[in-house]
Amino acid sequence: MNTILNKYKRFDVSLQELKSVLGEDLYNVADITPEKVVAADVVYAIKQYLSKAVTLSELIDWVNVVWFTELYEYDTKEENAIASVMALLETLDEGIDFTDDEYAQMIECLETNTECEL
Repeated sequence: MNTILNKYKRFDVSLQELKSVLGEDLYNVADITPEKVVAADVVYAIKQYLSKAVTLSELIDWVNVVWFTELYEYDTKEENAIASVMALLETLDEGIDFTDDEYAQMIECLETNTECEL
């Protein structure tokens, strides 16, 4: 199971492929060990979006799956920095848009393990 979670975390499989393995309801997957998310994973996701390797919709789906399901958990040492950036990214599906400078600030906070406040 964790292989598919790791692949989804790195955008190597789509949300549909993840659901085809785990089922449509990702919020109620039984007997799963959560995949660890570290700050570098969130940096990677942001950079994938900025380089147009993933769409805004794919990034929003990723944020929602990583944040709101029990399939993933944040690395304890980086939890506050990750949570602060994920909270910002979660607003993308509400029509909020960030500048390249704001994304750079998010990446810097993740890389320095500090909470991000925009």
